Amino acid sequence: MNARRSLAGFIGAFLLGLPAGSGGQPVPDLERGRALYQNHCAVCHTSKVHRREPPLPLSVEELRSVVTIWAHEERLPWSRDEIEDVVQYLDRAFYRFPK
Repeated sequence: MNARRSLAGFIGAFLLGLPAGSGGQPVPDLERGRALYQNHCAVCHTSKVHRREPPLPLSVEELRSVVTIWAHEERLPWSRDEIEDVVQYLDRAFYRFPK
């Protein structure tokens, strides 16, 4: 019985140490987002485009739409996860939209 309690305590402590789940959503890979952006978008966009006033887009949802449209226009075979990685990279690097 003592071994079971110890094991249960260990498992509980381990689970408490894990980052909070995001409802089954994958964690964005910011490094992959940066690499995709630099390899496919930075050719035309300097960082100035993300600092213009007024800022465009105005929300992370609008940013996601812009990235999705341009990925399609440029015929980039990006998955939803890759698009989200680029969106999250841009948000954290330039926009910092409220969550």
